[in-house]
Amino acid sequence: MHQKKQGAVEEYWKDVLRGISSGGLGKDNVLPLARIKRVMKVEQEVSKVASEVPILFSKITEIFIEELTLRSWHYTQEGKRRILQRNDICSAVKSSDVFDFLIYLMPRSVSIIEAPNPKY
Repeated sequence: MHQKKQGAVEEYWKDVLRGISSGGLGKDNVLPLARIKRVMKVEQEVSKVASEVPILFSKITEIFIEELTLRSWHYTQEGKRRILQRNDICSAVKSSDVFDFLIYLMPRSVSIIEAPNPKY
């Protein structure tokens, strides 16, 4: 199962790189660009935001959410469930060094499934 998860993540990143290489960066934004720009301007040091910056932030955020969801879905399937739960996300965060910055945001009371040390 571990190899299957690693293969799925690697395939996901290949698809992302293919999409970006083919110029698909700003074509279909999932997140609202005006809201991203407004959130960026909340910071007092930011007075103007270039037009391509919200597009880039939108794509980066979309990729982040998709990868975390993909990794979490592995734990949902491992638990023989069809609904993604909070503990699946916590397990995905704990299993990858990429998401170490989120560990402090995870609730301590959630049971986390220990996974073998993955190399992503």
